[in-house]
Amino acid sequence: MANSLAFERIEAATRLQKPDRVPFVPIIDIFAAKYAGITQHEMMFDIDKADYSLLRTMNDLGWIDGFSLSYGGLGSLLEFIIPNPPMMPGLRGMPDDVEWMFMEKSVMEPSEYRDIAERGALRWTVEKVLQTHPHLKSPSTLVREGSGVVHDLMKVGRSAKTWRRRGVEPLVAANLVFTPMEWMSMMLRGFNDFLFDMFRHPEEIKAASDAYKKTLWWIGMAGVLTSGVKRVFMGGTRTSATVISPKQFEELALPEWQETSEYFVKRGITPMLHLDSDWTAFLPYLKHLPARKCILNLDGTSNIFKAKEILGDHMCIMGDVPAPLLKLGEPDEVDEYCRRLIKEVGADGGFILSSGCSVPIDAKPENVKAMIASVNRYGKYK
Repeated sequence: MANSLAFERIEAATRLQKPDRVPFVPIIDIFAAKYAGITQHEMMFDIDKADYSLLRTMNDLGWIDGFSLSYGGLGSLLEFIIPNPPMMPGLRGMPDDVEWMFMEKSVMEPSEYRDIAERGALRWTVEKVLQTHPHLKSPSTLVREGSGVVHDLMKVGRSAKTWRRRGVEPLVAANLVFTPMEWMSMMLRGFNDFLFDMFRHPEEIKAASDAYKKTLWWIGMAGVLTSGVKRVFMGGTRTSATVISPKQFEELALPEWQETSEYFVKRGITPMLHLDSDWTAFLPYLKHLPARKCILNLDGTSNIFKAKEILGDHMCIMGDVPAPLLKLGEPDEVDEYCRRLIKEVGADGGFILSSGCSVPIDAKPENVKAMIASVNRYGKYK
């Protein structure tokens, strides 16, 4: 069922309307695992335990309308499909209870941009994964691991349906949709090497990006079909104003953001633009994306009040209680910041209150409770 009150609140905000109150949709899985006493390894590789941790957290601190960008149960998928394997809790010597992270290292040479364009992104990626994952080189191991990933994805899909029956809306499906530039920087070349490539190999990047886009779209669609959630996570940080120039954004990044957003919108799917780092200077470019069809999710670094000024009549804005405030602040400070967000950014509708990226693993529970309570205190529309 997708017709819960939480669903209606999120859908109304996405259309820039006023629901009965401001919806609250944090990124809370890492915090919930710690709060409920399970390890990060258990959260990422056991969806049942991840669900238990979220349920306990809500029972103690307050119920939420939905959760955004949960990695619960997706550890095997991240291990399987990413050519540059991330550091995972409980794997490759990592302790069980540390947060997972991407590694900034290159697994390809600049000459391979052309290989991607000529051989096709899917074929090239499969071959690269086999190179960087030695344990998958046996056909039997590849089949066994792939079957395990499919099994886990099906469980995550069933989990999404269970949460909807409880009236809690998964904001995005079990997917990782990046534009090609974001994907190649994070998963293939690493931050520093990709920065040099944008100056030294821009045409090769364009050719590889064109080859990669359909593969990345397919990953997004697979998550939608598995979960039934018609919203996709679209992550962005490497193409932010923190990293590249306006000229580079216009020539290389903006066409990808437009085309990827339009692909999903045409299929009735809402892009959730999760933008880390500072995008303030690039906010006007986002007017090129489909109007009233996207959610702009900021992490506490971009100026969310400027985003309201520039994009408030164009797309829903979501955010952005900063991680340092949740960890180091006091409940009354959290309450005041939430009040300001709700009254200023959410004044005319089109706003979803959320954490600025993930709620920190060591956030103060009383601060999280204050954040949850704020929507009932300040967020009701008359």
